[in-house]
Amino acid sequence: MDKLGIEPRLLLAQVVNFSIIVFVLTKLLYKPILAMLEKRRREIEEGLALTAKMREEEEKIAVKKQKVLDEARREGAGIIEESKKQGKEEEKEIVAAAHIEALAIVEKGHREVTYQREAMEKGIRKQAVSLGAHMAERLLASALSAQDKHALIQKQIKELGRVLK
Repeated sequence: MDKLGIEPRLLLAQVVNFSIIVFVLTKLLYKPILAMLEKRRREIEEGLALTAKMREEEEKIAVKKQKVLDEARREGAGIIEESKKQGKEEEKEIVAAAHIEALAIVEKGHREVTYQREAMEKGIRKQAVSLGAHMAERLLASALSAQDKHALIQKQIKELGRVLK
């Protein structure tokens, strides 16, 4: 080996030095760096898994939210429809009550008109009788004697009494 220019002692010292450096670097740098890289890889995988899980949860929450909104819309539409039905029923009741009240007012008006007509007819009859009696009295005063007038007036009063009853 001397002929090649290699000194065995030096070579041995360099191999030992190289081995020591490899050993030291492996223990102090390589393994800690690999452990740190492995730890980081696990943290990234856990982060990705957590992100995927959170995405799934978010999708589930969005689906639940949509279901709740749909149900609320259906309930709202049902409430509105029920309110419309109640409104129509109340409208019918109010119209019926107003119709009944209008009929009562019309009936009351008919009664008042009938009462006033009957009162007016009685008044006209009384006036006609009074006028007739007055005219008969004047006519009879000039044509009949006092006794005949008295008998005729009594007869007419009795007839008028029957008519007025």
